[in-house]
Amino acid sequence: MFMIAIPQFLDFPDDGQTSEICEFFLKMLQHKNKALYMHSQQVANYAASIAAKLGLPPAEVSCIKTAALLHDIGSLSVPNMILMKAPPYLSTREMSIYKRHCQAGASMLENIQGFSHIIPIIHAHHEKWDGTGYPKRLKGVNIPLGARIISVADHYDKFINPCTQQWQKTHSEAIIELQNKAGLDFDPNVVKAFMQSVIPSKIIKQKK
Repeated sequence: MFMIAIPQFLDFPDDGQTSEICEFFLKMLQHKNKALYMHSQQVANYAASIAAKLGLPPAEVSCIKTAALLHDIGSLSVPNMILMKAPPYLSTREMSIYKRHCQAGASMLENIQGFSHIIPIIHAHHEKWDGTGYPKRLKGVNIPLGARIISVADHYDKFINPCTQQWQKTHSEAIIELQNKAGLDFDPNVVKAFMQSVIPSKIIKQKK
């Protein structure tokens, strides 16, 4: 989870208040857990690239990028000793605490003007395409598109991005994993857009 890649084109949304709120929460993440802070920026960049590849209008791309920047702010309520572990290695109790970050993040933005449209995205970013995710076990297109996009970007950056110090997979292996999870954990169209917008094209060609 420790990041060594610096985001290449991070920027904040144009609206002044939105920018200030995003910056505030990101600074809090940075103080709590630097890896999580950098992860949020990476995911925002990936999510914006995916959204643009899907042909979404600029306003929706901006909305999704904002949600991606803030998707893990609920982790401010999770102890660092839990955040330092990957979910497969969490105890049942620890996993229960970790899963609360979706609701916590959404709750933090309640009643803040201009953020109502991203609250459902943050709340649902751990839902899975086949309905086995959390917190509400939403399925397929019932999951907000922004959440489906962030889910792919989040998984890639947190677990299989070769830009992390503790990565276990090559880019080619990462592609195989994402393709295997398309239609199960992830929206197949979102996975395809991710491949086309983020993964180097020469690697995709090698796998065809």
